[in-house]
Amino acid sequence: MKCSNKAFCLLTIMVLTVFLCACSEDEYAMAYGQHPLENYHISTETSQMQMDLFASDLCAINGDNTADCTIDTVNLYSAGVFDVNDREVLYAYSVNNQVNPASLTKIMTALLVMENCDLDEVITIGDVTIYEDGIQLFNLREGDRISVRDLLYITLVYSGNDAALALAQHIAGDQEAFAEMMNARALELGATNTNFVNPHGLSHENHYTTAYDLYLIFQQAVQYDLFLEIINTTSYTVNYTTAEGEATSRTISTTNRYLTGDYDFPNQIAIVGGKTGSTMAAGKCIILYANDSAGNPYICVVMGANDEVALYGTMTALCEEAIK
Repeated sequence: MKCSNKAFCLLTIMVLTVFLCACSEDEYAMAYGQHPLENYHISTETSQMQMDLFASDLCAINGDNTADCTIDTVNLYSAGVFDVNDREVLYAYSVNNQVNPASLTKIMTALLVMENCDLDEVITIGDVTIYEDGIQLFNLREGDRISVRDLLYITLVYSGNDAALALAQHIAGDQEAFAEMMNARALELGATNTNFVNPHGLSHENHYTTAYDLYLIFQQAVQYDLFLEIINTTSYTVNYTTAEGEATSRTISTTNRYLTGDYDFPNQIAIVGGKTGSTMAAGKCIILYANDSAGNPYICVVMGANDEVALYGTMTALCEEAIK
């Protein structure tokens, strides 16, 4: 029978539903539980209809991408070239493999300093003794007084391990607490294959990162003009006061052999600056911020070269072939 009155039909259905439910001894719960209808509403607010993708302004990686380059990767741990503006991975070799980063660790140390410190504050150095032969030290002594800014220059330009440790102690109290800050910040940046245990990069079995994670950290650091200025510095004069109260100065030189002129820039590429690293476990490493002839920026990284000649030769070839 067809209903000619819609209101009557609706009332009939409701009555039948109540009757049938009342006659049944079984109870049927709503899927996922019972929720009052007032908990639901339809909203047309634009803010609820849009969501920014995580790292939408960064390069995304999905496996190796080495087809357009002929560089020898046999003796490398990893390498990558990242187009900053177009957010493209121009070259990727094992960029998600966990490796020892050596002094490239100091990029994260520098980032935390720039984010958390008054650079003009003068601090008193504590115990920054590091017991390891052959490492790069400024030879800071307990009781020396020096600015955070000068410590940052020593850390990035000269790669002084004692300066990096002094900064860690200043920010967090000790190395362990600072490492926790480093790892928390790394996760915020999406560097999920990274674990730091110290601020300088001396070898430790639980201290590792990847070429891609270094790109993520470096990309954040270059947002600071000061960072770009420091990694472009060939030499710098440090002024500080010794523990005995004597005002003194010392000039340091960069470890980046592109900036010192020991190695020529790649053709049509201008090296803005970067950071080097070297330990027995890590091999020779370098990360660079570079511009092509049109001024477009790139981040380039090579990890684990056998020696300095191989490191700079590989980086030059990589820049020339990947950046077109």
